[in-house]
Amino acid sequence: MQRILQISDTHLGREPGPIRPGYPDSDHQLARVLEALARDEPRPDLLWLTGDLAEDPAPDAYTRLLGLLDRHMPDWAVAGLAGNHDDWSALNRAFTAAGHALDGHRVLGEWILVGINSAVSGQAAGRIVPAELERLDQVLTAHPAHWAVIAVHHPVVSIESVWMDRIGLTNPDDLFAVLDRHPRVRACLFGHIHQDFRGERRGVELLGCPSTCVQFAPGAERFALDTEHPGYRVLELQPDGQLDTRIQRVPGQHPAEAGA
Repeated sequence: MQRILQISDTHLGREPGPIRPGYPDSDHQLARVLEALARDEPRPDLLWLTGDLAEDPAPDAYTRLLGLLDRHMPDWAVAGLAGNHDDWSALNRAFTAAGHALDGHRVLGEWILVGINSAVSGQAAGRIVPAELERLDQVLTAHPAHWAVIAVHHPVVSIESVWMDRIGLTNPDDLFAVLDRHPRVRACLFGHIHQDFRGERRGVELLGCPSTCVQFAPGAERFALDTEHPGYRVLELQPDGQLDTRIQRVPGQHPAEAGA
């Protein structure tokens, strides 16, 4: 069995502290989640960070992120994705220097994990460019005997939240055209939505992840925060292609508490 832990949307600012008035400190919230991971979870085969790692993509934000990872889980395998708030080039430089992977793919036992970039510079919504779709198709074609998990930053289906659905993935049909050619794809992970989400399409689990910072209210017509705590996703990948998953919440500050 392979174990994957997913965290998302850490939103570290240019400096430590709240990224907006009334928000909790993003660094402190992330530290609490990482402490819980290190304390409560067996060492995973991969810790996958699925985008919006910085709110303001200054190099200092990525330096602090990597410092927190190194402090709490110095010998864990880590991979990441860029989100719409990130600077892909700056994040790639930081991850590469730290020995971590951005995008790319890796084989873990009977499984292959593929990270796909959906971030578009200057836009909140996402799009997977043809070159990324071709890379995904080539990787999956080269590993026909492996079960597969895909990760992108943007949600690939409607989450029935009007404002968020406007800034999701703009070309999901292009992604699904690739996935439909590969019957061993078992799940697609994403961030961006700051909430737990679980759906299914043609045997593929569609899984959204809470943020380590603040949570968005499910089903909201307009932007609204939720009172749920930060969280992370656990995935257990079985050799026969079965996938077990759960969300674990970590007590932290709510936005209203941060401004008190």
